[in-house]
Amino acid sequence: MSVAALDTHPVPSCVHGIHALLDTVPTAAWDGLDPAEVRRLLAEIGRAEARLSAHKMAAARVLEKARKAAANGDGPRPGTGTSTGATISIDFGGDRSGADALVSTAERIEAQTTLIENALAAGVISSKQADLISRVLAKLPDDVTPEQRERCEETLLKDAQRLTLKDLRLRGARITEAYKKTTHDVDADEDEILRRREEEARKKTSFSMWDNNDGTVTGRFTLPEAQGAMLKTALDALAAPHQKVGTVNAATGEHDEVGFGQSYPQRLGHAFATLVEHLPADQLPTNGGVSAVVTVNLDLDTLMGGLKAAGLSDGTRISASEARRLACTAKIAPFVLDGKSLPLDFGTSNRYFDAASRRALEKRDMGCTAPGCDRDARWCEAHHMHPYSITGRTDIRDGALLCSFHHHRAHDQDWSGRIADDGHVEWKLPGSDTWRRNTRWRP
Repeated sequence: MSVAALDTHPVPSCVHGIHALLDTVPTAAWDGLDPAEVRRLLAEIGRAEARLSAHKMAAARVLEKARKAAANGDGPRPGTGTSTGATISIDFGGDRSGADALVSTAERIEAQTTLIENALAAGVISSKQADLISRVLAKLPDDVTPEQRERCEETLLKDAQRLTLKDLRLRGARITEAYKKTTHDVDADEDEILRRREEEARKKTSFSMWDNNDGTVTGRFTLPEAQGAMLKTALDALAAPHQKVGTVNAATGEHDEVGFGQSYPQRLGHAFATLVEHLPADQLPTNGGVSAVVTVNLDLDTLMGGLKAAGLSDGTRISASEARRLACTAKIAPFVLDGKSLPLDFGTSNRYFDAASRRALEKRDMGCTAPGCDRDARWCEAHHMHPYSITGRTDIRDGALLCSFHHHRAHDQDWSGRIADDGHVEWKLPGSDTWRRNTRWRP
């Protein structure tokens, strides 16, 4: 392409224009904006980044096709690197793994999707959402028709605009419900996906530790998702941020936390040390098995051999076979589930929610019920939507999970709460006539 052609080509003009526009706005200019406006503009920048990532992928594909053509003797090599990713990383940033991932994602999106790149280029979804959707579509059954594939893509594209990345991944495991006729078929598809994922996770599972010769030991591990959730739940319980640790100061009567980590990673480190100290060494299995207590929510059909996936209290999904294995060796909290997989009444006259009703709230709410909050159930507190002092009752028909931040807000701002007809929690804030809910994906 000639210099004259470059002067009129839209891509160089656009790139130069972006740089020229950014040159006119110093980063210090943000200091004078209202926080609400900063938040709105930050979201707009995220959309702009998504649009730019679509162009980066398009450019990476052009370079990769040129590299393959050069390898076949059909043209000059478009770089000095050993691969397209290496060439891109040499040009800027030096991130070889990130550049390789860019090329891989760009090729997968082109091969597996028809709508996603345009949505990314329009700033409708993020690059991570686009990557996730392309991976889900790549794992569809071999016998899927083009029309069914398109229906799955349209469904995931719509869901991506309201779900978190984690919920979108969970949704992807059941995407065949976009065209399968029976729930049993969808359950079987999800179970197969989860089973393959668990098999791959077991292959990647490892643990290593070494003495630092300074009084500490350092370790590194990779665990399957379910076992990781068990460990995280135990550590969070020991390192809960509202709990005081350390010793009492004799002069002030307050807790000193000297010697204990103030940061979250440090708290988890001390929690892990405490967990190790309390391992029942005389009861550990000598021939395999699970040594942790875990709550698994599953239908009776799954326990008896069905294919419907089960879930842990933090939303982690596990295959039917994994749930049955855990049921043999771990304590299962009994639930009575209705047709919508919601717990039936756990009513009690106690002032506080007991363990059974708390687990029922976790199963129903899946985390903080405040609209837009992503805190999972491990970080939440049980809230009476109507004060116990007035109703004199504590049961899940009047309870809801809220994280500490929103629990304070609910009391301070006098939120109104209710259980909707479908059994899920909704909130109405003072001055508003609209009932709103958290839009977590529910299988």
